[in-house]
Amino acid sequence: MRLNKTERESLRKRVKILIPQMKKSEIVNHFQKECYPRRTIYNIINRFHNGESIKDKKQTGRPTSWTTTRKNKLKRLTNNRKGVSQRQLGRKFNVSHMTICRQLLKMNISCFKREKTPKYTEKQAEKAKNLSKKLANLLYRSSCCLILDDEKYFTFDGSNMDGNDNYYTNDKPNCPNSVRFVGKEKFPPKVMVWAAICKCGVSKPLIRRSKSEAVNSDIYIKECLEKRLLPFIREHHQDSNYIFWPDLAGCHYSKQTVAWMDENVKFVPKDINPPNVPQARPIENFWGCLAQKVYEGGWEAKTEQQLIRRIKSKMKEFDKNFVESLLEGVKAKVKSIGDNGVYFLFK
Repeated sequence: MRLNKTERESLRKRVKILIPQMKKSEIVNHFQKECYPRRTIYNIINRFHNGESIKDKKQTGRPTSWTTTRKNKLKRLTNNRKGVSQRQLGRKFNVSHMTICRQLLKMNISCFKREKTPKYTEKQAEKAKNLSKKLANLLYRSSCCLILDDEKYFTFDGSNMDGNDNYYTNDKPNCPNSVRFVGKEKFPPKVMVWAAICKCGVSKPLIRRSKSEAVNSDIYIKECLEKRLLPFIREHHQDSNYIFWPDLAGCHYSKQTVAWMDENVKFVPKDINPPNVPQARPIENFWGCLAQKVYEGGWEAKTEQQLIRRIKSKMKEFDKNFVESLLEGVKAKVKSIGDNGVYFLFK
């Protein structure tokens, strides 16, 4: 058991109190129950018999070169800064990078990986905060089920997914090229998948091939809303106790789309829909989970049809309980952004 200076002095003080009251063996047995070694307690008792103090003797040896001024300089160059290299700091202070590492640990300064968040200007962050507050008021006032929709693009391989961006081999030069290298295309073929989710499950997806026309208002209304969202609502929300929360894509709030939604569904108005808050929209997590399933084990598609079949089969693996757990606390998240700002959920 290794003790620091404060712990050693505290233990000596406790032993000194017991010396007049108990025998040596009794004191040793007493502290052995607290897992202190016998030799340590005997050494402390002998220390007092020799007239030594409770406190440690003053340590001798080479004094540290890290003066207060030097430590403050190191702290100023590292604390709350990015792009810091311990090796470059070592050359600056004329010490090894391991010395820099030890000094930072003593100052409780640790290195962390930067977290990915949407990029906001101050104006955008303030707008998202204010509109999140208004949206939270609407959601708590209505107490209805949330329906969210979104789209995601899937490429033929998931080489950028965690776990698929590395490989194992005992002979790198002779490792197969398909394993060792990741082919990078300027415009890789991909398919677009649209879906809506609520606590009742996932709607029928819309999958569009890579050479299909980009989604505009007409396609969004006919293919997504009329053919998929409306049947999904009629199946699960016959009591009309729901509200549809689309994101702010151009075709989602065009004049034609808004006119159609006014007649057919209850939706979040554009003037209280906060921009760029994926941290409060669990459908983003749904896409992440689906991508993990699709590209699991380094899976790659050879044809577009193969990728489409894979996506459809993996979407069927999500049950109602999983989607329901994703949607728990959405209202609280929106309220947190409204009260504390767009970065609050990342802390």
